Amino acid sequence: MSNAASFLEKWHAAVKHSDMDLLSTIVAEDASLLSPAFWKPREGKDKVLMVLAAVTDTFEGLTYTKEWVDGNELILEFSTSVGGKQMKGIDRITLDENGKLKEIEVLIRPMNGLMALAAALDERLKGIADKKHRFSDTA
Repeated sequence: MSNAASFLEKWHAAVKHSDMDLLSTIVAEDASLLSPAFWKPREGKDKVLMVLAAVTDTFEGLTYTKEWVDGNELILEFSTSVGGKQMKGIDRITLDENGKLKEIEVLIRPMNGLMALAAALDERLKGIADKKHRFSDTA
């Protein structure tokens, strides 16, 4: 099985079942995530996983509709909604030599869907950051 095929099998299972442990096995330590919902990339496995977990919890009815594979370069087209706002997007994923996610760039339209997503992620990620900060203060 190719790197891309193995990655996609695990990616779809992890997303479908919100399985962050499985997702963690296919994300490289030096991974980065680029999204129009953020001003700058999120870099490092922990930050990428934090955003992917928040997105998985935020998207309503996520459906992947098409896939394109060119070696270790993947494009996954999806449709979903956030807060009743319908949207379409793509995940452009680059795999490293070990078949792990090295970079994911997310593109979303229309603008009102992107704005709903950005607002929802802001709330979720603030909550996650607050919890991590509280736990680290007591440890």
